[in-house]
Amino acid sequence: MDLLVVGGGGREHAIIKKLKENPVVETIYALPGNGGIAADAVCVPQISATDIGAIVDFAVSHAVGFAVVAPDDPLALGCVDALHAAGIPCFGPDARAARIESSKVFAKDLMKKYHIPTARYEVFDTPAAALAYLKTASFPIVIKADGLALGKGVLISRSYEEAEDAVRTMMEDRAFGDSGSRVVIEEFLTGPEVSVLAFTDGTAIAPMVSSMDHKRAGDGDTGPNTGGMGTVAPNPCYTEDIARVCMDTIFLPTLAAMRAESCPFKGCLYFGLMLTPDGPKVIEYNCRFGDPETQVVLPLLKTDAGGGKRDPGIAHRGVAARLRRLCDLGLRRVSRALRKG
Repeated sequence: MDLLVVGGGGREHAIIKKLKENPVVETIYALPGNGGIAADAVCVPQISATDIGAIVDFAVSHAVGFAVVAPDDPLALGCVDALHAAGIPCFGPDARAARIESSKVFAKDLMKKYHIPTARYEVFDTPAAALAYLKTASFPIVIKADGLALGKGVLISRSYEEAEDAVRTMMEDRAFGDSGSRVVIEEFLTGPEVSVLAFTDGTAIAPMVSSMDHKRAGDGDTGPNTGGMGTVAPNPCYTEDIARVCMDTIFLPTLAAMRAESCPFKGCLYFGLMLTPDGPKVIEYNCRFGDPETQVVLPLLKTDAGGGKRDPGIAHRGVAARLRRLCDLGLRRVSRALRKG
């Protein structure tokens, strides 16, 4: 079977190396791929990850048996929708479900409506309204661009002056383009951060081993947020008891909320959590494998040939075996196997 992976970074390389473990896989195409990926896949640098039409045409013309769409931009643009419409089986959420990442406003409103623990927040469409609110706010405070911003659209402001600069940078200077046309202003939470990636078909969920991402630049976390400066796994702060709380109060309620909104999430759902003194809360969702978390999490997914060995810290047996067989099982059959196992 020939596979296609959309994307061209370290995350995609980790996914490709894991997919190659499946003996039924013959050729993996990476669109666009990179120099490192070229050792494990056929790179197609002339097709960008956001050229949806070209991706679909390539998949059809090369008789691709299964596709994995890894980055956020093509997911938000409907790459999975287009591939499915062309008859290409695909791993990842459709564009409606991808809003859980592509719109901070959608995600925050979802959590508020369905009582999923998160930071208190307000949404603003104009700089004047945002600045007026900030004059009454307590600091530090968090300001988020509504749309996608390569992981850099979140600014922590420790004074009104910093917050004013953040709002003007996003909404007036359009540092993040249209992604900053609306902003979310939310309370500043404290506690250890945890990243959890989970496979789901919209109902069942299989979390992978936890990880800890280091986002802020500068010694002592004194600089701005980045897309991720390094990750370790498993996260030493994420205990079995905390994992059970997250399953009951965050993971399953999130899937139920998405189903209730008629946009069930299917693929890899990333939960960015903070372990606050009041319990775990959601900082952010990602609609895909996290980067750089995937680079340390996927290599830890191990099992014997029969899929019977259980990894410590992984909530369900045989997740790695099911990942290796995603191409020929399909996510729905993976879910059924997880329920039985």
